[in-house]
Amino acid sequence: MFSRQIYQDANLEIRFPNELEAPLHFDAIRTSIPEIGIWESWCSENYCLEDSRQYLIDSYVKRQRGQEYRFCLFERDSGKIVGSVAINRIVPEYKTANIGYWIRSDSTGRSLAVIAVKAIARFAFDELGMTRLEIVAMSGNLRSCRVAEKSGAVAEGLHRNRLYLRGQPRNAWVYSLIPGDLPQ
Repeated sequence: MFSRQIYQDANLEIRFPNELEAPLHFDAIRTSIPEIGIWESWCSENYCLEDSRQYLIDSYVKRQRGQEYRFCLFERDSGKIVGSVAINRIVPEYKTANIGYWIRSDSTGRSLAVIAVKAIARFAFDELGMTRLEIVAMSGNLRSCRVAEKSGAVAEGLHRNRLYLRGQPRNAWVYSLIPGDLPQ
């Protein structure tokens, strides 16, 4: 069994969310549609509370199956969700996975994504036994690239047609993290 929480300081807690927190999750996404929607096709004006509820239920199911591990970043004072970070695209036989993240628009610029990436990487290396993690940032998403760099990830290059957005292939920067990249 994994710990529910992977990070905590005076201001922030990163932990598994539950279905009852769907309104908080929905609020974070609705606040951020213009910024996140540029890079993520799921984040649109059509996103609704039921989508958040289903996402959180799906998160629990996938975690129980060892398929994905999705966490939310909670502000400790207000209790609001300020972002999300996940380990997905897990390939157990190669001990590799992907890291995905987003921060709500009114909470950017506080290094929250860097904190989240480092916390989830430690979780993946220490609790899941992963040996390589990738961060794939769409070409032009300079903020996401900067998060990867500040987290200690190594840029491996621009990969052609690595991602799809709204049915169109897009180039993406691929970064990797291995256990030695994180400070102890």
